Amino acid sequence: MDNNIMLALTLLIAGFVIVFVVLILLIIIITVYGKIIQGAQRSSRNRKEKKKKIQAEAEAEQKQEVAVQAAATDEVSDEIPGEIIAVIAAAVDAVYGEKPHRIRSVKRTRQTRSAWGNAGVAQNIGTF
Repeated sequence: MDNNIMLALTLLIAGFVIVFVVLILLIIIITVYGKIIQGAQRSSRNRKEKKKKIQAEAEAEQKQEVAVQAAATDEVSDEIPGEIIAVIAAAVDAVYGEKPHRIRSVKRTRQTRSAWGNAGVAQNIGTF
């Protein structure tokens, strides 16, 4: 009888030890797998950001070339005076920083709201 109890306790303790060791191993495996996946996602994001940056720079260069060509050929709209376009170009340059930016065209927008509607939108958006 004493031998059976000892065998049962040994099996019980061995079972608990095996279960907890396997659980710890599973935790380690899942943690390592998660870190590998996060690293792959970060590198993928970095590659996408680099591609977007390169594309943005290429588009900026193309826009600048178009603006230079437009300025050289004086293809300025008849509706908008050159002084207004110069002011808009200066404002865009002030907003976007040191890099030269090109403005392809300047167009008048249609007024879709009344002055009261614009004031309401400005008031509601002002808190953001």
